Amino acid sequence: MAVSSGLERPPIPARPARRWLRPALTFLGWSLLFGLAYAQSPLYSSNQNQYFLHGAARAVQGYLSQDWLANTVDSVPVFSLLIELTYRYLDPFVFYLYYFVLFGIYLLALFDIASHLFEIRRTATTRLVFLALMVVLHSAALRFVSSRLLGAEWEYLFDGGVAGQRLLGPVFQPSCFGVLLLLSLDLFLRRNPYWAVAAAAAAATLHPTYLLGAAVLTLAYLFVTWREMRNLKNALALGMVALLLVLPITVYVVLALGPTSAQVSREAQQVLVEYRIPHHAIPSQWMDTTVLVKLVLVGAALVLARRSRLFPILLLAFLGALALTALQILTGSLTLALLFPWRLSVILVPLATALLTAWLATRSPSWLARRGTGRLRWLETLSLATVLVLGFAGIVRFKLESDRNRADAARPMMAFVQATLAPGDVYLIPPKLQEFRLLTGAPIVVDFKSIPYRDVEVLEWYERARHADWFYRDRPEYVDCGLLEEMRQNYGVTHVVLGPYLLELVCPSLHEIYRDANYAVCTLVAP
Repeated sequence: MAVSSGLERPPIPARPARRWLRPALTFLGWSLLFGLAYAQSPLYSSNQNQYFLHGAARAVQGYLSQDWLANTVDSVPVFSLLIELTYRYLDPFVFYLYYFVLFGIYLLALFDIASHLFEIRRTATTRLVFLALMVVLHSAALRFVSSRLLGAEWEYLFDGGVAGQRLLGPVFQPSCFGVLLLLSLDLFLRRNPYWAVAAAAAAATLHPTYLLGAAVLTLAYLFVTWREMRNLKNALALGMVALLLVLPITVYVVLALGPTSAQVSREAQQVLVEYRIPHHAIPSQWMDTTVLVKLVLVGAALVLARRSRLFPILLLAFLGALALTALQILTGSLTLALLFPWRLSVILVPLATALLTAWLATRSPSWLARRGTGRLRWLETLSLATVLVLGFAGIVRFKLESDRNRADAARPMMAFVQATLAPGDVYLIPPKLQEFRLLTGAPIVVDFKSIPYRDVEVLEWYERARHADWFYRDRPEYVDCGLLEEMRQNYGVTHVVLGPYLLELVCPSLHEIYRDANYAVCTLVAP
C-alpha cells in the first residue's frame, strides 16, 4: 500500500464562475435569437422621439437643450438618465443591446413561470419546443402575416395587451421595462418575495405608468403570503418594503405631475384622452375582436393554473383590471382612463401565451415519442431551424426598414437642417414629422407625437399643435401667412419647413434657403 506523504495537492474545487458561464451564455444566446426574431426598428422610431428627448437634450445632442418640450417636466426621469449616460459615455448602438437584454429577461421569466406548472425542463426536446414556439408567436414574421391577412390590430395577438399597449414592441422605450413585472412574478413564485417587490418597484420607477400594475401585483403577493403563512405581520412587512421602494417615484409624480388646479387638470385630461391618445384611453376606441380573443387566452390560462400558486395572482390581476375598466366605462372618469387599468393585460396576455405554449410543448414530445425516437430528433431539428429562420427574417425586416428610412423623402431636408443648425434656431415643422428633433438636433415648436404630461404644459402643447395645424393646410391658398408672425413672437420661430403640399406657398416673411422635390426650408424674417 502506498503511503501518502501528506504533500499531495488537494482537489481543486470547480470555480464558481464556471457554474454561471453556461447559464449566462444560454441566456445571451436565446436573448439574441428571440430579439432578432422579434425585430427592433431602427433608431429613432415611434415613441423614442418622445422618451429619448430629455436625455438627449441633457447630453447636448445638437441644440435640443433649447427645445421647448425638452424643458418641460420629464415624466420618466430615471429612463432619461439612462439615455443621457448612454449618449455621454457610450454609443447609440447600445440602445439595441439594452433591448436584447430585456428580451432575454422576458423570455427567461416566462420560461421559469411556465416551468412551475409544467415540466418543460424535463427534456431538452421539451425545452427547445417551448422556446421555439415562443419565438414563433412573438416573431416579426408572424406579425407581418397576421397584419396582411387579418389587419393591423392582430399583429400583437400573443404578446400585446389591449388598447395598443404591450411590454415589448419594435422600439426600446420605458414601457419595455415592464418585463420586470414578469420577473417580479417569477421571483415571487421562487419564494423570493422581497426581490419580487423590488423588481416590480424597478418597473414602476423606470415607467411610472406601471405604478398601478405593480400595486396590484404587490397586493396579490400580500394576499398569497398571508394565506400561506397565516401571519399578518410578514405580509405587512413585505407591503412596507414595497411602499418604501416606490415612494421616491410616487412622490416625484405627485409633486411634478400633480394637478395645478381642478379646472386646468380636467382640461388637460380632455386633451390627452379625447385628442392625443383616444386609442389608448377610450375603451370604445380599442374594444374589438382581438380583445375577446385575448380574454379567451387569459381564461384558458386561469384554468391551466387553477391548482398552482400562480392562480390567485393571475385571478386578482384579471379581476382588478376587469373591475377598474368597467368602473371607467360606467363613470367616464378621465383620471381613471389615464391610469390605464386595462394595462394589466400587458402582463396577463404574455403569461397566458406562455402557459398555453408550455401545455402544448409538454405534450408534443410525448406524442411523438410513442412513434419512435427518430420523430423527437426530427422535432428538435425543426424547432431549431425555425428559430434560426425567424431570426434571419427579423434581420431582413430591420434591413428593409433601415433602407426605407434612408429613402424617406424628408431625409435630405433633415440632413441640410443638421448641417446648417445654429444656436437660437427654432423650426416650425409639419406636425407628423416626428423624427425631426432627434435626427437633426434642432429645437422645434411642436409635433403631434411627442407630448408633455404636466397639465399646464399639456395645454401649452395643445395650443402649439393647433397653431401648427392651422398653418399646415393641404393647399397653399388656405394658409394664413399672418400665423407666422404670431408664432415668431410667441414661440421664437426662426425657420419654417414646407412639406409637399405647400411648396408653392408664398408669404412675404419667408425666405427660401433649401428646396428639393418634396420639402423646402425657409427662414422667417420680421415684417
